Amino acid sequence: MKKKIFYILPLAVAMALISFKSFVNKPAAADVADAIFINGKIITVDSANSIQQAVAVKDGKILAVGSTADITKLKSASTMVTDLGGKTMIPGIVDGHSHFMSGMSRSQSVDLSPPPVGNVKSIPDIIAAIKAFIATNHVQKGEWINGFGYDQDQLVEKRHPTKEDLDAAFPDNPIVISHVSGHMAVVNSAALKLSGITSSTPNPPGGMIVRKPGTTEPAGLLQENARRLLKHDGGTKGTLDDELKLLKAEEDYYASYGITTAQDGYTSYESVVLLKEAAKRNDLFIDIDALPGFPILDSLIGKPQYQFGVYDNHLKLAGFKMIADGSPQGKTAFFTKPYLTPVPGCEVDDCDGIPVVTQEYFNDAVNKGFKNNIRVFVHCNGDATIDMYIKAVEKANQDLHTTSTDRRPVIIHSQFVRRDQLDKYKELGMLPSFFTNHAYFWGDVHVQNLGKERAFFLSPTKTALKKGIVFTNHTDFGVTPLNQMFVLWTSIARESRSGQVIGPDERLTPMEALRAITINGAYEYMEEKTKGSIEKGKLADLAVLSADPLTVPTTQIKDISVLQTIKEGKTIYKR
Repeated sequence: MKKKIFYILPLAVAMALISFKSFVNKPAAADVADAIFINGKIITVDSANSIQQAVAVKDGKILAVGSTADITKLKSASTMVTDLGGKTMIPGIVDGHSHFMSGMSRSQSVDLSPPPVGNVKSIPDIIAAIKAFIATNHVQKGEWINGFGYDQDQLVEKRHPTKEDLDAAFPDNPIVISHVSGHMAVVNSAALKLSGITSSTPNPPGGMIVRKPGTTEPAGLLQENARRLLKHDGGTKGTLDDELKLLKAEEDYYASYGITTAQDGYTSYESVVLLKEAAKRNDLFIDIDALPGFPILDSLIGKPQYQFGVYDNHLKLAGFKMIADGSPQGKTAFFTKPYLTPVPGCEVDDCDGIPVVTQEYFNDAVNKGFKNNIRVFVHCNGDATIDMYIKAVEKANQDLHTTSTDRRPVIIHSQFVRRDQLDKYKELGMLPSFFTNHAYFWGDVHVQNLGKERAFFLSPTKTALKKGIVFTNHTDFGVTPLNQMFVLWTSIARESRSGQVIGPDERLTPMEALRAITINGAYEYMEEKTKGSIEKGKLADLAVLSADPLTVPTTQIKDISVLQTIKEGKTIYKR
């Protein structure tokens, strides 16, 4: 009996030791990942720009980042394992500036974009596109027709269309075709008549009704605030369910480009209500930072359902947006020095653009934002407009005995900022959201209209970087395509349509360019502690790419595809 016990005891001890060893090596429940991504190239975009192999995710956040061997230790039987097979992963892209809600109405408009976005190359092409739209959509006589995206500089005629161009083909329908910049439109006689715009109609403040040469008769081109004179019914709207379906389709579209945080610049009141309803229904699966237009701000301030600066089921009212000038390619951006080529509607020799607001209005807007602790985002293209913004920020600081450095006032576009103004940005904590896509789409046009010195300092990303200024980069979608790898490429190559390098000294490295649309984007929204890089504790907002933007030839960066987009650990897009 003793002999039998002698053999059983060591066996029991051995089993106990094995069990104990398993217990010691088994990760604690808190350290077990819901999902891991292994065998990849993880561009973390952390402060050291470190590159890792694997990521672990738990409860929508990043549990750990490291080697495949280390991250594999965090899996259990229930952990979802994705082998990246050497593919590149980056943080989810944070949209510096676009118009998220505008895409929802594009299906109801005629696309008049030139190549490479569309196919319109001439005014007859515009007419043909509108006719095709009428036939396809069974448009009836008297119905308003909207077009968008025409670009006079890419038309063979090298001019804006006129009302006569549209009248001959469309005598029975009011036509409105919007410039690619969104800052002007050409209308036909029917639209002018229905809107009561005549030879005696004065130019509104901050806008211009372009007249036929030598007369006061409207030529059809309405610039800036003159567009607001149109008595347009806005078209038919679908049911709430229809609108929510369109909104979901827009989320899908943004996610397909790796975007996990989107901006809606200049949100209308109706869009704020729709977004709030979508949030209430848990229909939002990417973060949307909405910027209500300044004119509707008073209708939101003080109402408990409209809190600024906090997320509500992926929706945040991030601040308000004001438009202070026009577009440089449309020659309505406001400069301290004149354009070098003729400007439509301007009959003097030193045409310098259109300030859409007065300095007093600017001051009041910034003051209201600071006083109510609502962040300020302002569209400024020309340096004269940027001067106005800087003055307004300085005045608000003085009047309210406060500082702007922690408020991070954003200059949307900031395209033709001067070097001395960049120094002011640094001093006042102002953040430019640059627009390097202009180098490709309109770089040649800017050289012609502004001269090389100004054109080559377009969106001066490298100079800003050297001065220690945090900046973002954006597409301004739908002004330019939403493709984030294209905007990455334009900030690195800065090549125009003709192949000219627009400001060679302002080119970024691939890593610098990537930071602008990830961690810097998070900084723009004051969310750098929770997103924008792949680090422990941050949201698991991730994107998997078809190639590594840090190592492929520069010419190939724009052709990189997003293979998978992950928002808070959940796949929201897969190619």
